[in-house]
Amino acid sequence: MPDIPLAGPPGGPYDPNMEARSARLEEDMHEVKATTGRLEMAIVRIETLLTATLPHLATKAELNELRSEMVAGLAPIAHLATKAELNELRGEVVVGLAPLPHLATKAELAEKPSKTYMWGILAVLLTAYACGLAALAILK
Repeated sequence: MPDIPLAGPPGGPYDPNMEARSARLEEDMHEVKATTGRLEMAIVRIETLLTATLPHLATKAELNELRSEMVAGLAPIAHLATKAELNELRGEVVVGLAPLPHLATKAELAEKPSKTYMWGILAVLLTAYACGLAALAILK
């Protein structure tokens, strides 16, 4: 928009569109003031939040100090195995057990009855046999 001076040429009246332009500028200024007021309230809330939060946050120096303490504290257990070392050990155990296929697997052991179960069955059968003999003796 070209820059039109408020006062018209010397000796002439003001620009007839000047009143409309001034009214539009005043209206825009009201919006600017309202927006500035909302921004000021938001800035106050942010400042309050930062004032309450920042003192509790750690600095880089404090984080570095904590890291050093953790490294020093974990040094005694540095000899523990990593996941990769454990997987390597597992592979070695599997390879080492491969020549022993005659040993039963867990699934095979689960299919077989236990000794306690077998003794229980034997006890029931002997009791039934004894009862049968006693019944025969009574009948004779």
